[in-house]
Amino acid sequence: MGREIKRVALDFDYPINKMIWKGYHNPYRGLKCEACDGSGWGPQAKRINDDWHGFERPENRWCHDITQDEVQALLDAGRLMDFTRVPTNERQRKDVERKIAGGGNSWLPYDNGVIPTAKEVNEWSHKGFGHDAINKWICVETRLKRLGIDEVDCRVCDGNGELWPDEKYAQLCDEFERIEPPEGEGYQLWSTTTEGTPMSPVFETPEALAKWLADTGASSFGSSTATYDQWLAFIRGPGWAPSMVVNESGCHDGVTWGSK
Repeated sequence: MGREIKRVALDFDYPINKMIWKGYHNPYRGLKCEACDGSGWGPQAKRINDDWHGFERPENRWCHDITQDEVQALLDAGRLMDFTRVPTNERQRKDVERKIAGGGNSWLPYDNGVIPTAKEVNEWSHKGFGHDAINKWICVETRLKRLGIDEVDCRVCDGNGELWPDEKYAQLCDEFERIEPPEGEGYQLWSTTTEGTPMSPVFETPEALAKWLADTGASSFGSSTATYDQWLAFIRGPGWAPSMVVNESGCHDGVTWGSK
């Protein structure tokens, strides 16, 4: 999810920053399962999942209070690279230097052998980006197993979060195929944080699009924007970027990070 350059017809005209392109809108939707509030979780599993951030019950929030078995589950899944993929000795530092010299990133190309404690991980989770949705799911799944909660999925909707009055509509939903905007010689910026929404007019050249994006302060991510040179490098280069890149130096929007 992020930003994408599409090559569309020069006369393509669709509202900017207002609505999803109609060719991407699946008209078939199920009814939200009221038993699980559309979550797909069983009652006990839903409570543990909801308590991760503690929006409804702040006193039960546990995203900063995970246990050692949950830490181990994250390690087994190759997560927590802030602990396991940073050099801890001279040999590992030289391995990272060689990787960077070869065009790679600054992560150690193998685990360093560190097994962080739950206390260390919980302190880390208060800083920077912390746990993402994948980490959350791993921890929730591990906690459910430890507590012996077998009813993970909602009995009413079988974990789908929605109900279909007629299965033929569910099939039509599954078979829906997106229709792309008309292809052409034009350049246009799209947001992919939704199904797909145009963010700029259509321009004949990368330079014209880059100038418009820089002059209008178009969003590269949230309230962030980019310079003319950064936009131009993005348009001419990858043409796609995630919303955000997270590494050891912090959080960066994908457009400006990819243009470095």
